[in-house]
Amino acid sequence: MANWWVGLKKKALGWQVNRYLTRLAETKDEEEFYREFDDILKGLYMFAGPNKSAVENVRKALQRRHPMLRLAPLLLQKRLSKTAREKLAENFFVDWIVNAKKREKLEEEGFKAPWFFVVSPTYACNLNCYGCYAHEYKRGEGLSYEAFSRILREAKELGIRWLTISGGEPFYYRDRKTGKTLLDIAEEHNDMYFQVYTNGTLLDERTIERLAKLGNIAPAISQEGFEKETDERRGRGTWRKICQARENLYKAGVLHGFSITVTRENAEVVTSDEFIDDLIERHVSFGWYFVYIPIGKDPKVDLMPTPEQRNHLREKVWEWRSTKPIFIGDFWNDGPWVGGCIAGGRKYFHINALGDIEPCVFIHFATDNIFDLWKRGKGLRDAIVSPFFMDIRKHQLSNDNWLTPCTIIDRPEFLREVVKKHGAHPTHKGAETIIEGEIASYLDRYAQELDRITRPEFEKMVQGKYDSSVVELSKVIRNHREKNKKEFEVQKRWVEGKI
Repeated sequence: MANWWVGLKKKALGWQVNRYLTRLAETKDEEEFYREFDDILKGLYMFAGPNKSAVENVRKALQRRHPMLRLAPLLLQKRLSKTAREKLAENFFVDWIVNAKKREKLEEEGFKAPWFFVVSPTYACNLNCYGCYAHEYKRGEGLSYEAFSRILREAKELGIRWLTISGGEPFYYRDRKTGKTLLDIAEEHNDMYFQVYTNGTLLDERTIERLAKLGNIAPAISQEGFEKETDERRGRGTWRKICQARENLYKAGVLHGFSITVTRENAEVVTSDEFIDDLIERHVSFGWYFVYIPIGKDPKVDLMPTPEQRNHLREKVWEWRSTKPIFIGDFWNDGPWVGGCIAGGRKYFHINALGDIEPCVFIHFATDNIFDLWKRGKGLRDAIVSPFFMDIRKHQLSNDNWLTPCTIIDRPEFLREVVKKHGAHPTHKGAETIIEGEIASYLDRYAQELDRITRPEFEKMVQGKYDSSVVELSKVIRNHREKNKKEFEVQKRWVEGKI
């Protein structure tokens, strides 16, 4: 009966949201668009439950005509097909609301599911980029389609409907037994939404045609800057291929974004207004910035952006959010917005192609493997509250500067301690260099310098000097601190009660 009622509620809410979105897509001017948009938010607010504050913030931004909200008419009237629009609404926004009750029930039991997680079903790839974090894994290994699908079924039982796919190259994935691909996974699990990090070179017209029919995959194409920077790392001609892929994705009405690894060499280019404006011109709607981590293929600490470059990246990304019609996330500098480091199952984790369950895609250590857990009658839920993950989350609570959130490069002493304490094994040869030897020594010095530069700015944020008329960052930080502590204590008691 409960599942029947949830299904009916989702169907009714989905119909209502899609009706509003169709009206938005058909509006004739800006004022009419924003009036209709506000009507949608009023309706969503009634069903939002614990997410009501997020809806309120969007309404505030709408009422003040925040520049980033110019993205909404671009998406609904120009960039998304009807299928893509409806899948985004149903699998992302509607599920976010409907599954709030399921997540609340789990929380009452003492379990807090993360927002999402990352699966790398294969490490096979058609490129050979220097500095690739995934390069040292065994490239011939991969998850079977059966195992991949089972992981997604377990995720849905925990109220997780958004999944990120990485690799290797995800569009290179093919199950050895059945020949099924990532597109088949997305079709089978058409009630989920997938963001896929891809090099973009395999997005041919046939693949894009199927993406358009599915509507629940958003490719985030990796690049290093413009043609010069991208081709130097990814191979000659790569830039032209991904530009053509972007044009074809736009014509097909497929939502797509970018993925940038910031290094000391490209930091100036990828933080320029010229660069972000070029992406917007190419109909890119979202994107993520990552800091180069010295792991993977031939790790080099001198490729890491300097503390000054990283601080400049934060300043530019935060500026663009107030001026540009594009959503941008920065996994390191956005610590104040998300409550610090999100790894270790607090808000996300990673399952690699061998089934090892890692705290983060860049932390190549594990104590659990999904196949071993299944053999013992356990699963994802048990991995999320493993002693290894729980200890990482305990250390996260002690970090008093969320502009240095990372357990790897900002708080390296945390990672060394939990790896040693729990006997976490490296998931590939060479992973241990991040916690011992010359690289580890460099990271200690890097972390100290970054803290010196960023701590005064974070204190300003805590004091309210970064608050705006739309969002009070000081209140966001305060709420996260309280919530992080409460969630950890509740989950800790649940874990201790199971032992």
